[in-house]
Amino acid sequence: MQVIRNERRIEMLSNVGQYGTLGGLLVLLAGLIISFARPEWVLPVAISMGLGFTLSVVGGFFADRYAGSLAHHRALGEVLKGLDYRHTLLQYVLPADHVLLEPGGCTVFVVKSQGGEVTYEDGDQGKWKHRQRGRFFRRLVGQAGVGRPDREARKEAEALRTYLGEQMEDADEVPVRPAIVFVNEDVQLEAEDSPVPAFYRKKVKDWLRGPGDLRALPEDLQGRLAEALGADQDEGEAES
Repeated sequence: MQVIRNERRIEMLSNVGQYGTLGGLLVLLAGLIISFARPEWVLPVAISMGLGFTLSVVGGFFADRYAGSLAHHRALGEVLKGLDYRHTLLQYVLPADHVLLEPGGCTVFVVKSQGGEVTYEDGDQGKWKHRQRGRFFRRLVGQAGVGRPDREARKEAEALRTYLGEQMEDADEVPVRPAIVFVNEDVQLEAEDSPVPAFYRKKVKDWLRGPGDLRALPEDLQGRLAEALGADQDEGEAES
């Protein structure tokens, strides 16, 4: 499998995550020290505490996505490792963040790194629930909630369809489907009724090779699709 990534964006936002979190903690520490040394300095203390908290949350938000072992680009690459040369993973180079180009079309992945129990309960509206030890404090330091990953995935898939429509006259012949993957080893996922396919990391390749295997497009259409997505370039890192 070939991987094409926007390394500049990843490096920049990874640094924002790491240094933002560290800077926020230092500013919070400074505010705490000032509050003990000069308790009458109410405004500087309030400013430093507010700034420190904001930096920590913003840094945590980006660190959750771009830094560490569960960085979305890295974790998804590991999940899909082993797919053959006919597959290309494009990350942060298209209107959708993570796009897998397959012989039969495109799969747009929304990546979630939350651990704990994640469930989808079907109903009139459908609802995602997330239970995790320390979840409140994780949210305080910038970890996003599970939210509505089905809506996120559909929105990104639609953005890719629109993009392809601008690049190809026969874009409507290309299947573009959304999917959700939870990459944390510690997640317990129950989402069989999700309107968008949702998988624990080990199940993704089984789905791609089994029930989710798309019928291969004609070779000339595959070539035009690869060109439209920029997947025919020599950049990126190749994986077996």
